[in-house]
This record gives sequence, C-alpha cells and structure tokens, in this order.
Amino acid sequence: MQVEDAAHKTVHNPKHGGSTAIAARMGMSNTVLNSKVNPNCDTHHLRLDEAVTIMEFTNDHSMMHAMAQRLGGIYCKQSYEAITQESLLMTAVSTSACQGDVMNEMQAALEDGRIDTHELLSLQDKIQAAMSRLQALSNAVQKQHTKDNPHLQGMK
Repeated sequence: MQVEDAAHKTVHNPKHGGSTAIAARMGMSNTVLNSKVNPNCDTHHLRLDEAVTIMEFTNDHSMMHAMAQRLGGIYCKQSYEAITQESLLMTAVSTSACQGDVMNEMQAALEDGRIDTHELLSLQDKIQAAMSRLQALSNAVQKQHTKDNPHLQGMK
C-alpha cells in the first residue's frame, strides 16, 4: 500500500471516528485534514508530526508500515510487557500462524497462474504481518535471554 493511500484510509476509517473526529482532536478543520490526506490534492500536504499524531490517536500504524515497506524494511511495534514462558510460546505460535496465512494467500493468488494487483496488496499485507510477528518473536527471545542471563548485561 502506498503511504498516501494508507494516510487517507486511516483518516477516513469510521472505527477511528472518521476525518471529522480526528481533525477536531488535532485542532484543524475537517476540510484541511481531508485535503492533506487526499492523494490527488497538490495544495495541502500532511506533515510528519501530523502523521505521527494521527497514528497516536488512532493506534493505526498503516502509514508507518507503508513507509517501512517502501524503504525495504518492516515496522514492528515494540512490546514492553513482561516476558513469560507462556507469552514467549504464544508469540512463537502466532508467528507460525502468520506464516500459514501467507501460504494460504499465496496459494489462492496463484490458482489462476497470475498475481493481480488486489492479490499483490493482500499478499504484501500478510507478508508484512508475518515479518512483524517474526521481529516480535526475536525481541521476545532477546528479552528472555537478558532475563535469564543478568550476568551478561553490559557485555558485548
């Protein structure tokens, strides 16, 4: 998904109250916000601080995912909860489930022998989710290692 499309989709998502509610929280008019997230508008542009504010208000990080994907990377929200054996196992299981989602999506996309635009976007979303879960698993394993080996802290 393009960054501009992600911004438009986030602001106009009724789950977040739509553009009217977000604009009010940001102290700007609905018309201005709509223009800033309209990919076809050349006169208004969303500033970086405004994009961050929108993501904070909505807890929707689609714009960040789109930026990371465009730059060849991934965005993974850090979890600061305590790591337990159960949460580590659940993170590993959810990672495996995401990989299954990717394979199911790939199989469906290739049934007709080609990948259309809709299938590409859906596959990219599933792959992004799987990479984020893998990064979350890596972070959880690192936290568990740090917890289990306090004597190694500070050593590199």
